[in-house]
Amino acid sequence: MSRVRAALAAGLVASSTLSLAGCSRGGSDEAAIAPQAAAPTAVVRMQQGTYFASDSPWNTRIDAEPTDPDSATLIAQAAERTGVRERAGDLPPLVERRVVRAGLWINTEAWTTPIVTDGVPTTMTCRQTSCGDDLPSRLPVPADVSPDPRYDGWMTILDPGGRYAYDLWRARRVGAAQISYQFARRWDLDGLGFGAPQVVGARGSGLPLFAGLIRRDELMAGRIDHALAISVPGPAASTFVPPASTTDGNGRVTSLPEGARIRLREGVVLRPARDPRTGRALPLTAEQRRRADAVVASLRMYGAIVVDRASVPTLYAEKGALSDELVGNELQGLTLDDFEVVQLPGRQRYPADPSGPSPSPAAPSTGATTAPAAGAAATPGSLS
Repeated sequence: MSRVRAALAAGLVASSTLSLAGCSRGGSDEAAIAPQAAAPTAVVRMQQGTYFASDSPWNTRIDAEPTDPDSATLIAQAAERTGVRERAGDLPPLVERRVVRAGLWINTEAWTTPIVTDGVPTTMTCRQTSCGDDLPSRLPVPADVSPDPRYDGWMTILDPGGRYAYDLWRARRVGAAQISYQFARRWDLDGLGFGAPQVVGARGSGLPLFAGLIRRDELMAGRIDHALAISVPGPAASTFVPPASTTDGNGRVTSLPEGARIRLREGVVLRPARDPRTGRALPLTAEQRRRADAVVASLRMYGAIVVDRASVPTLYAEKGALSDELVGNELQGLTLDDFEVVQLPGRQRYPADPSGPSPSPAAPSTGATTAPAAGAAATPGSLS
């Protein structure tokens, strides 16, 4: 049993909410670091410890793993942001690529996911014939917490018994004690934290919304013992690598795929962030530096897993609970060029190559508790 599950089962988590920040699953990634105006809510302090099994990729170190021979090219292409511009007449659309040289942002506000436990018994209603995994008819959600439709309606609900977490996509509150949703994925908190190939999730990569979060207790302790989630501007289109199970990448097909693990290169030190307008260094307080050092140490030992795309390289942090601890620019002295790619496993196509064998919809999952058919109508995987 994971330490976090044990803590939840013991009733150590109070009724309230936290959030993590990220990028759109199927919408624009322009808002990846935009400020979010929202009504204040109570914040649950996530328990220090680990989600998922000890041998989960989220919980295993990679500092001694070999570097991919194409690391430099993969990183360079991941920094390219791809756009399409319409042209007049019968001319085909023009694909434009721009290299993003922005530093690493810690996203704490926009594109966040409310993660809740305990609260008012709330009816969960699927708005379609099929909405992914089956959810209990009622789950506990604090009455003052609602999914935000501006940010894909993301929400994660932790099972009161501490066994499961439920990711929701395009969820919205439709009554005082009712939430409807368009897609759901159930995760076993003692599992490996990823799904079988071709199994979609609330994220573009199919990975859990709550995995890889920078948590308040970890920053206060100055130690983060798990991999972090990262979004990059140009993840590969059409291919992924485990632990991802799908992709919403729109970069070059040869770019860094979602599911890839990256780490800080040996010898890289955190440089001062600079004001983009003046070029002047932005000083960090001693406490900010201590917290930034904890994140840097995790990026060296456990690295980060590419989970999505964003307008700039983006990490996820606990919303609300970290508003006094993180500004978000603490790591802007680091860029993607400071990272290297751990040896990639074999790439897999998404959707699966129609000319080859398709994965069985009933293939056993290593983290998600069910494995519905990929590309089912109106799931995130078919709308990216």
